[in-house]
This record gives sequence, C-alpha cells and structure tokens, in this order.
Amino acid sequence: MNTKQLQYVLALAREGTFSRAAEKLNISQPSLSQYIKKIENSLGIEIFDRTNGHVKLTDAGRIYVETGRRILDAEHQMEVRLSDLRQNKTGSLVVGAAPYRAATMMPAIAERFAARYPGMHLIVHEGTTAELEEGMARGDFDLCLTMLPVDQRLFCCEKVMEEELILAVPAGREPFPAETMPDRMFPAVDVSVLDHTRMVMLTELQFMQRQLRSLMEKHGLEISPAAVVKSLEAQLEMVRAGIGMAMMPSGIERFCGRDGREVTFYSFKQELPRREVAVIWRKDRALSGVTEELKRIILEFRW
Repeated sequence: MNTKQLQYVLALAREGTFSRAAEKLNISQPSLSQYIKKIENSLGIEIFDRTNGHVKLTDAGRIYVETGRRILDAEHQMEVRLSDLRQNKTGSLVVGAAPYRAATMMPAIAERFAARYPGMHLIVHEGTTAELEEGMARGDFDLCLTMLPVDQRLFCCEKVMEEELILAVPAGREPFPAETMPDRMFPAVDVSVLDHTRMVMLTELQFMQRQLRSLMEKHGLEISPAAVVKSLEAQLEMVRAGIGMAMMPSGIERFCGRDGREVTFYSFKQELPRREVAVIWRKDRALSGVTEELKRIILEFRW
C-alpha cells in the first residue's frame, strides 16, 4: 500500500461512484477503474462492492481503509516530530473552518501567524459543521474552528468565543420598537416581532435553522420562508435585497457597509442559546510546536 493507492480508494469510498471520484481526483474514469482493479488483483480480494451503479466498501475494503489511515497517521506523527527538530521551519498547516469564519476570522489569524512564522503558510479548507467534524476525524486538518458540542472521545477542544443570535432586517423596513440592554450587542426586540413574518432560512440540517425552529416552537410563532439558502453569506445577500428578515450569528455585521444603509441588526430581549465556537484537534495526535503556537494565536484574539 502507498499513499496514492489509499487516496484513490478513499476518494471512491467517499464519493460512491467512479465518475464522481475520478472528477475529484482529476483523472479519467477508466483510469480509476483500472487502478482500483489492479489494487484488488494484488490483494487477491475485492475491496469494493459494485452493485446498481454504486460502489461501497466490502469487509476487506474497510480493513484496507482502517489500516491505511493508521499508516498515514503514523507518518504524520513522524513528520510532526521531525518538523519540530528543524530550526528553520517551512511548510504549511491545514485549518478547517466554515466559509463564514474563514472570511471573518482567518485573515487576522493568518496575518499574525505569518508574522511569527514567515517561512510557513496556512491552508484553509472550508465546509459545513458536519463536513468539518468528519474531516477532523479523518485527520485532514491540523486544527479546526467549529461549533460545540463535539465528540470529546475523539477531539480535544478549547472554547474560542460565543456568538449571539441576532435578527437581520432589510434597512428600508419600518424600525421595530427596541431597547438598549447592557449585555446585548444591538437594540433588543421581543421575539414576537417574528410572528407571521417571512424569513430567509437555511436548510433544515443547519444549526441556525434548528435554532429558529426551536424558537418558533417555544414561543408559538408562525413563520413562513421567503427563501431557503445554504450559506450565511447568501442569507445576508437576501436580506440586503429586501427578500425577508433572517436570524444570524453576531459577527455577520462585518460584511455590511459602514454607512448602515444595507441591513439593520437587532438583538433579542429573550435569553437565546449562543453559538459556542471552539478550536479542536484529534486526541490521538500530538500537536507540533508550531501548531500549538497557531492554537495560542487563535485563543489570544478577543473576538
């Protein structure tokens, strides 16, 4: 087994079809099919079940993948220790983050990291919360910025910040009655202002949408979708365009112009759950000195 073989097998197992896996690997489908067949011939057993146009790992395939990942982990541990011995560090660290946090947090982190380690650079991989946790479990990232809770059997974590849930309203809309509260970022409104309104929503599996649904059930609110999108950035653009209001995390205001004419933000009077953001890493992987330093950089910011 070599790294290339394992990458091909992992890509096919992840994508489920030869066509999608070949596209991800940037090779032709026949080439990938021949390569996988060559691996199976050398092993003397099939590692993929090809049924109804889809492929999935056989029992032998699962053993192959599990063993391969342990080999890659061992190689990574060796590289970490050797890297710490080199005085003139060069190379890269891989950080997983949601697109929203990649845009709002990573520029400041990368700038401070580059000042301390000019020979190194950061590679930021963006994904949903579920994709980030899966990638961290596979060992794709050195560190990951994601939301709590996470599986503490697999990951170590340190809390970075809390995000308040706020209401984004098209700026041309009639202002809501609001009051200043000492522990709120914006003028605060009662959640009842959401009743019988049209909201720009996220997909049902996303954290913010689950929070909105929970709020509706708790306070007996009736809300209809004005639009459904997948990203916070698209959600904000919908609000800007006047399509509807949206419940969003604090920090999103950084994407709005300083003139304040695009979107009006409100806090809520009620105590709503806050999004807890943490930096996480694999429990079974020792962090290199430079990775520890990157973690310190993330934690020392007052977000």
